[in-house]
Amino acid sequence: MFEEAASAGGIVRQAQELGLPASLSPKQIFDAAQQGDRKAFVVVEQEGYRLALAIAAVTAVLDPELIVLGGRIGQRGELLLPPLERRLQRLTPLRPRIVVSKLGEDSVLLGSIATALEVAHNLVFQDYVNVGFMSS
Repeated sequence: MFEEAASAGGIVRQAQELGLPASLSPKQIFDAAQQGDRKAFVVVEQEGYRLALAIAAVTAVLDPELIVLGGRIGQRGELLLPPLERRLQRLTPLRPRIVVSKLGEDSVLLGSIATALEVAHNLVFQDYVNVGFMSS
């Protein structure tokens, strides 16, 4: 449910509900907000609020020191961070540092690859250790 609302498709749907053209991409919506379009700005604000809700929930459980925003939407920190941080202040006393990934649009893909490599590494070496240990 959160993924659907906070995804690119969710942003486009919300923009359509506010009367913006269905043909706009999330990038165009963010660009319009940056250029002063009031409806597009409301969409971006709502996205910041949704992200704040997710961050507040994660922070309550894990208490991270740092949250990194990634992907195409996360790269628009200049627009997302102000509403996100305003809402977060109202939701929780916990204050993780929130930054935009320096890996650009590929941050999600690179993170997935890194996770897969770590899992593969652990599986290979766990089998190696188990086989080596058993044969000793």
